[in-house]
Amino acid sequence: MGDGSMFGFIDEMEASEQQFDAQPELTSNDIAPPPQLTEPAFDSVSPSLQQEAMRRQKIIQFVAKRLEGGWTEKNIKPVLELIEEQLEVSPPSWRTLVNWKKLYFESGKSVDSLVPKHRSKGCRQMVRDSQWLVDEAIEKKYLTKERVSIAATYRYYKSRVIIENRSIVEGKVKPLSQRAFYQRVNSLPPYDVAVARFGKRYADREFRTVGQQIPATKPMEYVEIDHTPVPVILIDDELDVSLGRPYLTMLYDRFSKCIVGLSVNFREPSYDSVRKALLNTLLDKSWLRKKYPSIKNEWPCCGKIDYLIVDNGAEFWSASLEESLKPLVTDIHYSQAAKPWRKTGIEKLFDQLNKGLINEMPGKTFTNPTQLEDYDPKKESVIRISTFMELVHKWVVDHYHMSPDARGRGIPYHSWKSSEWPPITYSRQDADRLRVELGVLSTRTVRQNGINIHGLRYQSDELNNYRKYTPASNGYIEVKTKTDPSDIGAIYVYLEQEERYIKVPAVDVTGYTKGLSLFEHKVIQKVRRTNTQALVDEESLADTQLYLEQRLQQETDRLAQLQQKKTSRIKTGHTSKLAKIRDVGSDGPTTIISKPMNKTVVPREELSSLSDDDLGDIEGY
Repeated sequence: MGDGSMFGFIDEMEASEQQFDAQPELTSNDIAPPPQLTEPAFDSVSPSLQQEAMRRQKIIQFVAKRLEGGWTEKNIKPVLELIEEQLEVSPPSWRTLVNWKKLYFESGKSVDSLVPKHRSKGCRQMVRDSQWLVDEAIEKKYLTKERVSIAATYRYYKSRVIIENRSIVEGKVKPLSQRAFYQRVNSLPPYDVAVARFGKRYADREFRTVGQQIPATKPMEYVEIDHTPVPVILIDDELDVSLGRPYLTMLYDRFSKCIVGLSVNFREPSYDSVRKALLNTLLDKSWLRKKYPSIKNEWPCCGKIDYLIVDNGAEFWSASLEESLKPLVTDIHYSQAAKPWRKTGIEKLFDQLNKGLINEMPGKTFTNPTQLEDYDPKKESVIRISTFMELVHKWVVDHYHMSPDARGRGIPYHSWKSSEWPPITYSRQDADRLRVELGVLSTRTVRQNGINIHGLRYQSDELNNYRKYTPASNGYIEVKTKTDPSDIGAIYVYLEQEERYIKVPAVDVTGYTKGLSLFEHKVIQKVRRTNTQALVDEESLADTQLYLEQRLQQETDRLAQLQQKKTSRIKTGHTSKLAKIRDVGSDGPTTIISKPMNKTVVPREELSSLSDDDLGDIEGY
């Protein structure tokens, strides 16, 4: 008779803690034939245990016939879902089933090995195994996305034991105590529990190995960029009305810990946000103290970036960014999901800004709405946009850059200035070129009427001359264009053969595009489409379409009926000339047949002598 102990294997999950005798420790002298088994034969155990053993055998055979691959969780679970429907029995957990299968196959497929094993102490009555009910409760309740508590899982387990005992006459299932059940649940592998309850991504993040950043050796070698909504409501400078929360884009230098560039606007993070922040980063900032006299220190951070560290936001995964940054950035590094240590500097910086400046501003907002109570950020907001911009720049230049870091190892401003390898810088004369390089990239065909893009047309004499003297590839000339998102009054077209950009203005006699941003233009187009659609009577258009089809079908049917009657159509030559003479059309008759009141009849022989050129010389009146 099969027994797991024959193979030196004892499954502690198959019985409670009090149901095992102490096992003697084996030595090298104990190697001998297995001892005589004292377990009763299959036909001598209680009917309920026989029934349970046969139930297990039936489940193993059912799964074995349908299993594709090994006895793994991935392969077993789909088959287990069929057991309750087809066998009308409750399926075990996949782990319990694997244990059953091990005992069954190692015993030579003997049903004896599937009889629940219990080691009784003294005169204790043998009770039926309840582990499969424990596994069922854990699988169906605890290890689910609903994240049911252990207490609720235990209540479900006790209910299942009660229902199971209704059909058992002898050897009823003895439920585990709440403490023992909790121990079973808490002994599960933490990673598997996290995957089942929270998902693999969460589990990987919780049990990951924290890596280390690549250290920077000079300024602008590794620069991190990110966006954040600023938790304060600002008001318009002129109208004094609330405009809502702005978005802040910042760039952080890993070597010096300086803020090397920023941009503030009220649009969601986009390529335009990245573009403005990059321009602020690349160019000299000597203008800052002239614009904000309250700022005492200089902002020396500018120059070419070696490696730009970005996250997986859509604004960073664009052809425009990749193409535009080729001459300005050596490479772009994309941070992998669930690896936040690769871009921690910028995240800490946002936290410092909120705690050091934003939280003191009236009109600040709260993450949790319950914290507001009687506080209304819109009513309390008093900070104008111009004031906010001054305060942010002053905090960056005069406070953050001049304060030691958390560990007192350095001051950002002095770390930048003391470097022996300053970055490559750009002059103010390079500003226009950089704005062109950072424009929105597109590819368009040069046609006779110029270039059509953004729903507008762009044309110039220089572009037309390029079209005249440039050989066409595949019948057309294709060029790269760059659009400044802040002004669509002109685009920049790259002439590949001449290796330079030319400025091509919009064909605009009304002045619509003057100073118009690409975002504004798209909003206007959307509003126009919405208004146009509102004027469309869909039902009337549908009726018209059906009427047109019906009239065409009636004409087809009429001609078909004539052909069925074998009525030959009148053969008349020169009918198009007759139509011209009779003035057939909207203002004349609809047939070339002469009416009785027409006195002038052109003989056929004279009509045939006329040509289309003769009729064409006759002027309309």
